[in-house]
Amino acid sequence: MSDSIEIRTLTSVEDCRRVQVVQDLVWGGGHGDTMSIHVLVTQTKSGGLLQAAFVERGAEDTDGMIGFSFGWPAFGYGSAGERKLKFCSHIMGVLPAWHGRGIGLRLKLSQREELLRQGWTDWVTWTFDPLQRVNGRLNVSRLGGISTTYLRNVYGEMTDSLNAGMPTDRFQVDWYLDSPRVRNAISADRQTPEWPTGSLQRARTRSPGNGRPRAPHGHPPSPDGRPYALPLPDNVDDLRRAGGTLLFDWRFFVRQAAESCLAAGYALAGCTLIENEWHYIFELRQTIDSFP
Repeated sequence: MSDSIEIRTLTSVEDCRRVQVVQDLVWGGGHGDTMSIHVLVTQTKSGGLLQAAFVERGAEDTDGMIGFSFGWPAFGYGSAGERKLKFCSHIMGVLPAWHGRGIGLRLKLSQREELLRQGWTDWVTWTFDPLQRVNGRLNVSRLGGISTTYLRNVYGEMTDSLNAGMPTDRFQVDWYLDSPRVRNAISADRQTPEWPTGSLQRARTRSPGNGRPRAPHGHPPSPDGRPYALPLPDNVDDLRRAGGTLLFDWRFFVRQAAESCLAAGYALAGCTLIENEWHYIFELRQTIDSFP
């Protein structure tokens, strides 16, 4: 099935309208945050990169479009405070029926290929919700991105089905397209990092019972120099259905641990399964291979 997927770079008004439809299907229509046609068209004609995945059959409402990615040239700041060109990869979405088939990975790799071909920057940034473990695993482990930046409630209150009802905290991903770390992460014979359980400092969770999702246990410990394992909820939708304060408990637990680690000179470097629970792995920046 994956071989029948085609990634295209888009520029037409018609394709931009299809992107709007996909966005509404992914995030829930009627929330008022759908990107306008004039912004999409203007960006694609002014250095922006809009790409989409298509299949020959299926996704009739979108004429075969099953996912898209979109970004544009921007500026950031290097380690010495210097202003640097980067690519801001603003948004990527895949239709729910096509989740779990590697579409997001293919879109990001196509974006990487095109930016390397253009040759004007090898630094890409984007943000993702720390509680969305699937996105974290893709961004950090499968693509080789890292994060040294945690942003509190960066978009303010949002009303779409994925974000409604909680602060819009985000990690900023830094993706260095041609670094050894990224080349290893995306290679077919990639070497997967190992973090022996006994060498990790771990924050903990507890099981409330009665079929309710796991909950944070107390306050996360302050980092002590060892690699730090931060547990994640299994599924944000389950937290919403459980009600009460559970969703907020997880948001603030992850926020406190992540900010503490980053302030202590760590970077988010992995997302892995430990004893049947998913965890983010933070490591001291100087220990991360090929850290810029």
